[in-house]
Amino acid sequence: MKRLILGVTLLTFAVLQCQKKQNKEILDQGIPVRVAAVLKQQLAKPVQTSGRLSSSAEIKLSFKTGGIIDHILVQEGDFVRQGHVLARLKLDEIEARVRMARSGYAKAQRDFERVKNLYADSVATLEQMQDASTGLDVARSNLEIAEFNLEQSSIVAPEDGRVLKRFAEESELIGPGHPVFLFGSSVQEQIVKLGVTDRDVIRLAVGDSAFVQFDAYPGLSFPGSIEEIAGAPDPMSGTFEVRISITRIEQPVLDGFITAVYLFPSQKELYSVIPFEALTDVTGSQGYVFSAKEDSLAEKVPVRIGYLSDDKVMISSGLEDISHVITEGSAYLSDGSRIHIVHP
Repeated sequence: MKRLILGVTLLTFAVLQCQKKQNKEILDQGIPVRVAAVLKQQLAKPVQTSGRLSSSAEIKLSFKTGGIIDHILVQEGDFVRQGHVLARLKLDEIEARVRMARSGYAKAQRDFERVKNLYADSVATLEQMQDASTGLDVARSNLEIAEFNLEQSSIVAPEDGRVLKRFAEESELIGPGHPVFLFGSSVQEQIVKLGVTDRDVIRLAVGDSAFVQFDAYPGLSFPGSIEEIAGAPDPMSGTFEVRISITRIEQPVLDGFITAVYLFPSQKELYSVIPFEALTDVTGSQGYVFSAKEDSLAEKVPVRIGYLSDDKVMISSGLEDISHVITEGSAYLSDGSRIHIVHP
């Protein structure tokens, strides 16, 4: 038993001595590391946000005159063709006004003809003739107004599109101009509306490229471009509305779909591009990398992170005079550590 314990002790001592020897060799040669070149590139930091799909033209449809709704012929989400009747008012009162206007116009015509004949016989005066002519014009205008209101007692689709919202029900008393439907045109291109912060909006311009993605179609991206940028922020959210026109979508989509949006500003900045593995001790937009100095020492360098893209890090400042950074072995380094560069 004593011999066994002695043997284990001697073996342990030998292993420790071997490790000390290896550590001394590592300290003499330096910690093995791999490095990667720092690439300088002019890049545009993308703006990533979310938006809502909508029609380019969203129209609030209403009756010109007030009244009681007789029929609503469509539901929310229905697709309709141009000229399709969407809703009608009860016409009792409106048709009565048309009949009254026609009667008034007929009477004004008779009065005008009678005064005209009397004037020809020098029985009526010029003033009476002019008054009768004016009365006829007024009666004609009243008839045209009444007939126009009768025509506007039905809401029809102004073009092909979809009923996005319905704000009223049958038998409901509704005032003139009060919205009954929110109508989205399918003739014009679809757009995505989104809000961006003041820090991002100053980097964007009309015509900048973009693409959107829908949760309903994972893996598909639809290209587009910035069509319009608001000149003032939304008072509720404080963000600036941006409208993205997108290429016509072949897949079935509905207004209101939430989209992931990626905007690519035309304004570019100079970045130092390094592998993600080179970055250490990240706090917010601040981080550190290790560079390899000429005397085989590691130097810990503070950097400011611009943005991340796949397995690359875009550094906005800190690497202006550095050509290589350490990508493997940095976890064992501290500022001033001796290193040994291992080439692939």
